[in-house]
Amino acid sequence: MKILVADDDALIRRLLFALLQKLGHEVRSVEEGHAALKELESADPPDLAILDWLMPGLNGLEVCKKLRAQNMRTRTYLLLLSAKSEKHDMIAGLDAGADDYLVKPFDPMALMARLRVAQRMITYQQELQTHIADMQTLLQRHNLLGELFGKQGRVGEGSPGTSLIRGEEKTAAPTLPVPNPAALSPDRVSEMLLRALSEIGLADATVSVIGEEERPNASTFAAWAPLVLLGEGLWVDLLLEADDRSAVAKFESLLGRIPVSERELLDFLAETFNLLCTSIRNQMAEQGTAVLLPVISRSLRSEGMNIRLPVGAQITRHRLVLPEIQLYVSSIRQAAPVVQKSLGQLREFDLLAENVSSPNAKDVLLLNQGVVLNARYIEKLVSLVQGDKRNARIPVIRPSALAEFFALGRIVAM
Repeated sequence: MKILVADDDALIRRLLFALLQKLGHEVRSVEEGHAALKELESADPPDLAILDWLMPGLNGLEVCKKLRAQNMRTRTYLLLLSAKSEKHDMIAGLDAGADDYLVKPFDPMALMARLRVAQRMITYQQELQTHIADMQTLLQRHNLLGELFGKQGRVGEGSPGTSLIRGEEKTAAPTLPVPNPAALSPDRVSEMLLRALSEIGLADATVSVIGEEERPNASTFAAWAPLVLLGEGLWVDLLLEADDRSAVAKFESLLGRIPVSERELLDFLAETFNLLCTSIRNQMAEQGTAVLLPVISRSLRSEGMNIRLPVGAQITRHRLVLPEIQLYVSSIRQAAPVVQKSLGQLREFDLLAENVSSPNAKDVLLLNQGVVLNARYIEKLVSLVQGDKRNARIPVIRPSALAEFFALGRIVAM
């Protein structure tokens, strides 16, 4: 954690600084209340602050009150440290906005216990903020989708076999198909892209296969989505790239207005690309190839980035051209072997290759094939698998490097 220590006693500051650093925390210290409040109001505030009650400038109670009076997005956990040990003093400190209270001289073990409580609360708050941000993004994308369908008179339409509840897209577990090497040939992908573009209202597009030298050296925006062909053992990353002019022109063409913010433009690109990828999945299913679209698409500003495509992957590139719009789509195919992992080896975004049943009732499914693992799912598996957990093996498909980059922000070797 990032911890701020505010105390006018130099000895206490040094003691806390040394103890907290030894525990692995990132520590800053100040000796008066105004400096403490400035740190707490900064753009990158500490996760936790240990505040002395009696300090020059502002005392600890005043710092608590002033901070809590503000509507700050990040809520720092406040631990008030004081020689005042009366019950009414503790009540006053907590009423001022402190989350906890510790009396001087303090027992290091008591402080460590309070730090563990704080860590749990801070972790929960961070997870909640992430969840809220995700829900806000999904709501924005849902609204854009409704606006897009409304423009085309298609309100209420969904994709076969797919729930429109965002965040946990429900797809029926596929039956293993007969291998179909032509399912993702360059010409076939071009045909599927043309049909997909027509379905979202861009029927006058042309699609051509291009070489590496024709792929743009730099783009302003990028959107990504994965397709997984379990029967063929393939992971396919679909990557869309667009410059600023084409992205805005696509928005105007489909919605009849300009985007109000870059965030809205990014959400629009992600949502329309998700529709394209869903169409491709459904077209492949029509031909007897079962395909998973395990997560909805992601988008980002790629200007200044060099999105490197994996070495050794089979890559085909396509140029999509409409009036005032030029988009590029890369299809990146890599082997996706099933790997047996122990519980301790499971990582976020691993894809379940098989259904996972309850150890106590084999006919009760814990998680379906195709589920993308997150921290909650991994914790659920660990808690439900009984016996020697070291010998438990879960069949998964590892995510591609592009998946880890777009979905988790990890940069891995390609």
